[in-house]
Amino acid sequence: MDFKLVRQMSGTLWSAVVMELFERLAYYGMVMVLGIYIVDRLGVPADTFGVVYGVFTATLYFLPVLAGALADRFGYKPALVVAFGTLAGGYFLLGFSTDFRVICAALGLIAVGGSIIKPTISGTVTRTTEEGSTRPVGFGLYYMMINAGGLIGPVVAAQVRNRSEFHYVFWVSAAACALMLVQALVAFREPVPASERASGKTLGDIFREILMVLANWRFVSLLVIFSGFWGMINVLFGFMPLYLENFTDLRAAEASIDRIVPLTRVAGQWLNPEVLISLDALLIVLLQAPISYLTRRWPTLRAMLVGTTIATFSWIFPAMSPAAAVVAFGIFVWSIGEMICSARFFQYCGTAAPPDQVALYLGYSFFAIFIGNLYSGPWAGWLYERFIRLPHEAGLPIHPWPFFSGVMAMGVFSIVGLALYGRFINPDQTESGAEG
Repeated sequence: MDFKLVRQMSGTLWSAVVMELFERLAYYGMVMVLGIYIVDRLGVPADTFGVVYGVFTATLYFLPVLAGALADRFGYKPALVVAFGTLAGGYFLLGFSTDFRVICAALGLIAVGGSIIKPTISGTVTRTTEEGSTRPVGFGLYYMMINAGGLIGPVVAAQVRNRSEFHYVFWVSAAACALMLVQALVAFREPVPASERASGKTLGDIFREILMVLANWRFVSLLVIFSGFWGMINVLFGFMPLYLENFTDLRAAEASIDRIVPLTRVAGQWLNPEVLISLDALLIVLLQAPISYLTRRWPTLRAMLVGTTIATFSWIFPAMSPAAAVVAFGIFVWSIGEMICSARFFQYCGTAAPPDQVALYLGYSFFAIFIGNLYSGPWAGWLYERFIRLPHEAGLPIHPWPFFSGVMAMGVFSIVGLALYGRFINPDQTESGAEG
């Protein structure tokens, strides 16, 4: 990264990326323990949790289309004020009550607030940087903060719930968003001129765009096909911490690590399920650049196919054994697959779009995550309830293979779909990764 360009970044951009850090910290600190809290602590059936979790995470990737249009029309500063106010209220409410209906309402507030953040922060980065100069650095900072939040949030959540009551995890998230609400009011400067706000898109324009994109059946087919990959990611965050909490001896693993690196002297108990899952974010921070470089000459569709295949079959390892070392190796394999294919999916969506509509199609590429999240939550919830939770509560042997096979089925759907897509729907695709 060019540090001269970093110093050229405006105060508004720095304010925005710090907001992104704290919002992601709050979100990942919450979502990694949500299943443990709702299923284990409150006794809600896993299939019921799966439906709520699927709708919640899907909403986070559907509403940004509408929220982005409203932010462009009424201003980014008021949008951020509304977003962080809603998020702080949602997280506070989540920790305040054990009533499942109240929890669902709290998750609704968090979904609305989070959906406003996504397009507003990325839009701020775009508007406060210059194409071909500071923009790549600005988005580099933006994605760095996303991954930093994914790393820090679960670690903070683990420390909080190990040392206090569970609801303080959600109140820490509320405090992080309340702090960013103050920053949005005091430090953030509106990047959208009033003249542009007056001519922004209406909701009618947005719905017409949606219909236009949905009319492109090749693009929609790609979104549906790749939704299986995003569905697996949703299960990784939503159900793997719950599985590890019940069936992995993390204290023994922590003791083994402590013999080499005495972390417990400083942190106390630290290896919670959410910390182990955050190994994925750590590996992405460390390895995404070299993985992208090594696969840069691969045709994009091939990279998507190879990465999805590796990610899918990484689930064999936790299915074989819940031992922490085996699970960690599975996460390592998963991360390699994710780093190969996830970014290339968005690259492919850009090349699949009509030349004059690339930005539009990239915006709607997130519908693949919406679709995957929507069905993966109920599907994984039913599998977990039927083959793991009910037998475990009855004192019977659990059946992890049907659960993990069901997760892998989503990946197999994407693998087969990508192969057929490249063979029959878009057989002339020869575009290669960026060279350099």
